[in-house]
Amino acid sequence: MNIKKPASKSNQRRENVLQAAAKLFGQMGFDGTSFSIVAEQAGEQKTFVQYHFDNKEVLWKEAVAYVWRQRNNALPRYIEDISLQRKNSADKSEMIRDLCRRILQFTFDNPEWVKIMFQESSMPGPRLDWLVEEFLGTDFIEGRAMIELAQHRGLLPKVDSMDLLHILSGALIYLVNVAPITERILGVEPSSKEYMEHHIDTLMRILN
Repeated sequence: MNIKKPASKSNQRRENVLQAAAKLFGQMGFDGTSFSIVAEQAGEQKTFVQYHFDNKEVLWKEAVAYVWRQRNNALPRYIEDISLQRKNSADKSEMIRDLCRRILQFTFDNPEWVKIMFQESSMPGPRLDWLVEEFLGTDFIEGRAMIELAQHRGLLPKVDSMDLLHILSGALIYLVNVAPITERILGVEPSSKEYMEHHIDTLMRILN
């Protein structure tokens, strides 16, 4: 039996730095984030951050990679599940609901992944090129494949798969991005399980 060894104290401190950096890059952007602010947020000395990361670009790339790993771990591989034959139509519907539910929950818990993506998309440059090469290109390919397979299995309407990917992604991520506005205007908490279920139910009705 393999016993997983606990992470070393240094590795845990390094992960804390990456987590703090990801949040700050999402909130303040690349230019607004510094080693000093990251170190303070992580409860570390600036020298510790400088020792583990040669420069801010290296820190940004590793923080982004950390966030994407967290996202991939939080979202199961649905292509394999969708490829299975389902006899019960309710089961089919629940698969899409569950995927939407997991995406929403992860994004509410980790909004920095979409904030970083939108920030870099608004100012195209080398960092966006790197994002596309390392993560976003694969995200689009896998997302489209998942949509097309779901369409083939009768889980989603047969429209342009990339359009549908954009519509579904937008419907979920937009709710997270405007959550503070929604809460102030409507007096509801969009991150609550009740409201997320309501939102997903409305989305499922539109798709059906």
